[in-house]
Amino acid sequence: MDNKYLEKSILSTICYFDIFDYPLTLLEVWQWLFTDSPINQKVDLLTVKKTLEDSQYLNDKLSFKDGFYFLKNRDDIVLTRLKRYVISGNKNKIAKHGVGALKFLPFIKLVGLCNNSGNNNIRADSDIDLFITTSNNRLFTARFFVTLIMSLMRLRRHGRKITDRLCLSFYVSENDLNFSKIKIIDNDIYLVYWIANLFSLYDRGIYDKFLAQNEWIKNQLPNYLPKTGSFWRKIDDHKLSQLSFKIWEYFLGGSLGDQLEKRLKKIQLFKMSQNNRSLAKENDSRVIISDTMLKFHENDRRLFYQNIFLNKLKEITNE
Repeated sequence: MDNKYLEKSILSTICYFDIFDYPLTLLEVWQWLFTDSPINQKVDLLTVKKTLEDSQYLNDKLSFKDGFYFLKNRDDIVLTRLKRYVISGNKNKIAKHGVGALKFLPFIKLVGLCNNSGNNNIRADSDIDLFITTSNNRLFTARFFVTLIMSLMRLRRHGRKITDRLCLSFYVSENDLNFSKIKIIDNDIYLVYWIANLFSLYDRGIYDKFLAQNEWIKNQLPNYLPKTGSFWRKIDDHKLSQLSFKIWEYFLGGSLGDQLEKRLKKIQLFKMSQNNRSLAKENDSRVIISDTMLKFHENDRRLFYQNIFLNKLKEITNE
């Protein structure tokens, strides 16, 4: 990668995260280095560090404070990030409390924290976004159990009950994990970073499969590393939870489970059809209702963020 292109990539990366008031450490700039065309070429950390330190082009546009890089005149977002990290600690406890109950349920393969939840960059009034992967042919059964338990625990987001609630708007079965098909545009930067920053809160051996299915993001993030996170954010199975979901799956894994899946699918599809605001019939990927994916992002803001990013970058570079 030539020096001018690397400078542009560094600036693009910092510019994108600026949208979310999220300054980056050196390691994060390197790890999430964004390229707007596939290069399949990693850039070593020392090269990124040297470019940040020596480039007059970048020094004119970026500042450095307390270990973070950010756009000029945006010093305030350093404190914003630190405050949100503290706020996220409580949000993580809520998520662990809710997901800790889900590990007893059948057909739950992976529960991830996504969007700003994955990055510990949550506002105090925000909900907590979850991504849930289910067993094949049990998408609607799993969703029924998740919704039931989270409702009984008063943790499900609905109506005006948003703050500190769990947003359950994205389910996918384990045989439909390649998300390249749900790009809203060819160069969907939001989706690329959504995948990169998904944090595996609870995993029954699916997270690695998910990453393998989405290696295409390395075309834009050549230095990408999986988000492993700290052990205190993880939820592990124990003997009782393993026994519970194995018993459930034994009884609902055959013909009885097939019949239940059909009934629950029919009921849920009927309820979804009553939503007059639904975008499910639109020819895009904001709302998807299928046998392998349930994605309810009526207010999908990917194009909104894409435009903000491009306009901000254009303003900074005067191009």
